[in-house]
Amino acid sequence: MTSIIASNSDLSEALRTHTAQAHEEAEHSTFMNDLLTGKLDAQAFIKLQEQSWLFYTALEAAARACAEDSRAAGLLDPRLERKETLEADLDKLHENTTWRDNVTATAATASYVERLESIEAAKDFPRLVAHHYVRYLGDLSGGQVIARLVNREYGVSEEALSFYCFEDLGKLKPYKDNYRAELDALELTAEERAALLDEASDAFRFNQQVFQALA
Repeated sequence: MTSIIASNSDLSEALRTHTAQAHEEAEHSTFMNDLLTGKLDAQAFIKLQEQSWLFYTALEAAARACAEDSRAAGLLDPRLERKETLEADLDKLHENTTWRDNVTATAATASYVERLESIEAAKDFPRLVAHHYVRYLGDLSGGQVIARLVNREYGVSEEALSFYCFEDLGKLKPYKDNYRAELDALELTAEERAALLDEASDAFRFNQQVFQALA
């Protein structure tokens, strides 16, 4: 018989420390370093956003599948969803709406999507939380820096960077603090907690592999 962890108040800190190495490797990938230091071009950014559209579509489908879990309400905020903003941005970047027919997943993105689809099929809330944390907390933090640098280095207009705009959330620091508090309030079995932590490291590795495929 599995037992619920009565106090899970260190989950957000455990996530940070457990994923530190994988996070560092993804954040400092060659592709991201080159993109953010002006060594690439706007087309490289567009390719990144196209791949992002594919895995955010899968992530948000998985989140909807897991939304019935009684623990989901505090974390699965629909205001975080990025699929529609990515589509709007890519419509502007391509100056058409037919780009959807021409986007092909890299092998890395296909593997990432496959993992997310397995979570959707299983309605595996703890593993979903791992990917939710990695992507959305990243968007609310480092993503804001990415938007500024892409605008500065490649002249991508703010109108085509709505993916990084979370004005509906208000001030981002209090929102992120509350998100971490919701993580710490989750009721998880020991097995679920371990799976969540390991899945979060995997999520960073999937992102690193996406970046490597674009380099």
